[in-house]
Amino acid sequence: MPMMVAAENGYWRELGLDVSVQVLDSGSQIARALVSGAADIGAGAATSTVILSRAAGNDLTLIGPYHNNPMVVNGVQRVAVIARNEAGVTDKNPGDIVGKTVGVTAGSTGESYLRSYLSSIGKTLEDIKMVNLSPPDMSVALQQGTVDVAVPWEPYVSQIIRTQGNDVSVVSRGGPFGASVVGVMVTDDYLQKHRDLVEKYVLGAWKGVKFTREHPAEAAELAQRYIQGVDPQDATSAIEFMKSEFDPRISVCTEAAILQEQKAQIAAGNMKVDEPFPYDQIVQKAFINDLLQKHPDLTSGLAPLPQAVEQCGGGTN
Repeated sequence: MPMMVAAENGYWRELGLDVSVQVLDSGSQIARALVSGAADIGAGAATSTVILSRAAGNDLTLIGPYHNNPMVVNGVQRVAVIARNEAGVTDKNPGDIVGKTVGVTAGSTGESYLRSYLSSIGKTLEDIKMVNLSPPDMSVALQQGTVDVAVPWEPYVSQIIRTQGNDVSVVSRGGPFGASVVGVMVTDDYLQKHRDLVEKYVLGAWKGVKFTREHPAEAAELAQRYIQGVDPQDATSAIEFMKSEFDPRISVCTEAAILQEQKAQIAAGNMKVDEPFPYDQIVQKAFINDLLQKHPDLTSGLAPLPQAVEQCGGGTN
C-alpha cells in the first residue's frame, strides 16, 4: 500500500523518477518478473520471497522495508486464520483444524503465520490439508466450501469479515505469529548498476510509508485505484489494524526473524541449501541504515529499536 501512496502522491516524480506500478498477487510472481527482466524493482518478503528465490539461484535482496515491524521477531498483524462456520473451527477449539482443508499462499507470509500459529496449539502443517490460494481468491473459496479455512492478509481479512461475518469464525487475527519483513527488492546486479536510482526509489517508497502511518484513511483512498474489488472501508480497516507494521527500519529482531524463517524453509525442504544465507545477502543492512540516517524525518515519532533479541516481541519459533 505505501508503494501505491508513493505513486499517487508523486513522491517518485518529485525525485525525478518515472515509475509505472503493476499490482501482482504474490511475492513469487514479482520475483519471477524481476528475474526475467519484466520489472526492474519489486516488492516482496525477505522472510519468504527473497530467501526462496535465492535458494533457487536468483540473487534477490531486500533494500527497503515497508510492511515490517522491527520491534518483534514474530508478530504479523495483517494476517488471519478464518474458518467457515460449518468447519467447526473456532478460537475456542482451534485444535479442530486438524484434517481440514486450509487455503494459504504457499511460501508466503501467510504460510509463516499459519505454521507459527499451529505450533502454538501443538500442531504442524502436516496436520492439515494445505491448498495453494492467492488472497483475492480466498473469499469465494470460503463461500463455496472449496476450503474449510483460509489464511488471507489485508485488505482481504477485513473484506471477508465484513462480507461473511455471520458465516465465518475468526480463529486468529494478528498476534505473536509469523515473521514478516516485506519491502522493496531488486537483484544484486540491478543494485550495483543503478544504486542512485534505487536510493531515490526507496526514498519515495518510505515517504509513502510515513504518509500511510500518519494518514491511514487518505492512504486507503489512494490505494483503491490499484486494488480492484476492495471496498474503501476494508482498506481503511486494514491500515488501522496493521499500522504497527509501517516502519522502514531494521533491527536485531529483523535478523532473528530472517534466520528463523530460513531454518524453517530448509527443514521443510523448500530451500535446497545446506545452511541459511548470510543476513547481509538477504537484507542490504548498510544501504538501509545509511539512507535512513540521511533522512531522520522518515522515522520521527517511532519507538527506539531493541538492542538485543531478548528485547524483541513475539518470541522465536
